[in-house]
Amino acid sequence: MITCRAPGKLFIVGEYAVVEPGHHAVLTAVDRYATATVVEADDEITTLHSELDGGVTLSCGRIGDGLVPSDGVVPPNFSYVFAAAAIIDRLLVERGIGAHSYRLSISTDLADADGRKLGLGSSAAVTVATVAALGRFYRLDLSPMDRYRLAMLATVSINPRASGGDVAASTWGGWIAYSSPDRQQVSELVGESGVDAALRAPWPGLSVRPLPTPTGLAMQVGWTEKPASTPTLVAGLRDSYRQLGAHAEFVSRSDDCVQRLVAALEADDSLGIRTEIHCARELLIDLDTVAQLGIMTPPLRALCAAGAAVGAAAKPSGAGGGDCGIALIDRTRSAAITELTHRWITAGIRPLALRTHPFEEDRR
Repeated sequence: MITCRAPGKLFIVGEYAVVEPGHHAVLTAVDRYATATVVEADDEITTLHSELDGGVTLSCGRIGDGLVPSDGVVPPNFSYVFAAAAIIDRLLVERGIGAHSYRLSISTDLADADGRKLGLGSSAAVTVATVAALGRFYRLDLSPMDRYRLAMLATVSINPRASGGDVAASTWGGWIAYSSPDRQQVSELVGESGVDAALRAPWPGLSVRPLPTPTGLAMQVGWTEKPASTPTLVAGLRDSYRQLGAHAEFVSRSDDCVQRLVAALEADDSLGIRTEIHCARELLIDLDTVAQLGIMTPPLRALCAAGAAVGAAAKPSGAGGGDCGIALIDRTRSAAITELTHRWITAGIRPLALRTHPFEEDRR
């Protein structure tokens, strides 16, 4: 039996801008996980079992060299798991490795007791965990970059506009600076040359590098209890908004904010870090005002206001519209942290006890 897990994520700054190839964000991995367990099957049926949604199973077989669901349909709750399994299968074919039937089981603690997602990147974590487990099952000796690329190829087959920041955070852990690849060029490369070639070729725009975790600040996380759809919000950046030139200005200002934050993180400059969190929040507010996306919901506004009231730098994490927000505050101010928690609870925001999942070196 092989078991691999992948952490969830929080966006710190760079949401929306990082969707554009070559543009930047900072993210951190957190200690909530998707876990994938795989064992070899004793028959010719491959099964994908999800403990989410009450526990359901998808049976798969093979037609020619391809993995296919037995009834020809991939249910939505299996889309990312199946995409990850299928991309591994394609890599096996290209490398001349025989595929085996297996039992793959997925579980997470990235939702609450009622099954509502917390906004911590569960789809990315599930995809990364599946790739890692099947990579070990087939002894593919995948590097972290290989795992990221395979998980990203699976992700863009479902959501072509996905930035992949969550995939990177789930792959490497820790705090990272990330810029997104040109997904169209990558997809064309796979179509022309195959998956194995795409693991070796340059990916235009892509960069990932670790950042130090702030030592002087505590990051508090609040959940609005309102799940949001990132693909829907990203798709809401209407063509009319892009044509105004406002989008290019937003992306440029966001990249500047990210670069200043990276410098502050590397210097462990608590004031500089908080300043850029404020900057990123104002950029999201301005974007929301112009594009009318619904980023700043009343609970997220209350979350940020509570942060400001106690001297924390607070903002939505991710696309907004619900999900989570973050607040960074001097870790020695225990009374202020307690007051922030009380204000959030009073506003109907659930504090989440999360810690950073550390950056993982290449441990093949």
